[in-house]
Amino acid sequence: MELMTIVANGQPWHVPRESTIADFLGQLALTPGRVVAMLDGVIVPRERFAETRLREGCRLELVTMVGGG
Repeated sequence: MELMTIVANGQPWHVPRESTIADFLGQLALTPGRVVAMLDGVIVPRERFAETRLREGCRLELVTMVGGG
């Protein structure tokens, strides 16, 4: 399996080529419905996580929503 390096929340990660945002969230065990993702400075709608491919050197920022009271 060929890997590439991305930067997610300021940290380098090695992920398989052809990975999507949804794939990466699965790798982190994050629920897509509770995540806001920004890829190279552009917010990606949740419904596009499964089709949005990551690229070598891309910058991904993930913010998770936490409920509480």
